[in-house]
Amino acid sequence: MERLLELAKKEKIQVIWTDKLSQTTPPVVSIKQHCIIMNSNWKNHKQTIFQLAHEIAHIIYCDPTDLYLYNRTPAQKLKIESATNNRALKLMLEIYALPPITNINIINFMQDYQIPAHLESHLCSLIKNMC
Repeated sequence: MERLLELAKKEKIQVIWTDKLSQTTPPVVSIKQHCIIMNSNWKNHKQTIFQLAHEIAHIIYCDPTDLYLYNRTPAQKLKIESATNNRALKLMLEIYALPPITNINIINFMQDYQIPAHLESHLCSLIKNMC
């Protein structure tokens, strides 16, 4: 978590942790304000690293359509979130995967950070492209 928080600080992103939310309330980001609100009560604590990487990716890679995410159709939201998941995985690999990246155990990496199973093929593609 420290490495992601250092990246956020370097990118001038404020990360606020709150315990005032329910266990099922996901984090939220304000791209314009460079601010992320993370839920310290999240039901799966191991998943918070991936969540934080995802929210940081929204800000760092700021696709102009992200600013209007909540005014989009479900298909448009899915496309935006999918691209952001890929960017989050790339950030995580750059920060947490020890070189050489070809030695990474994808299953362990996904389990350690509770990365959703549907992102496995994206993770495999990223690793191939980073080699």
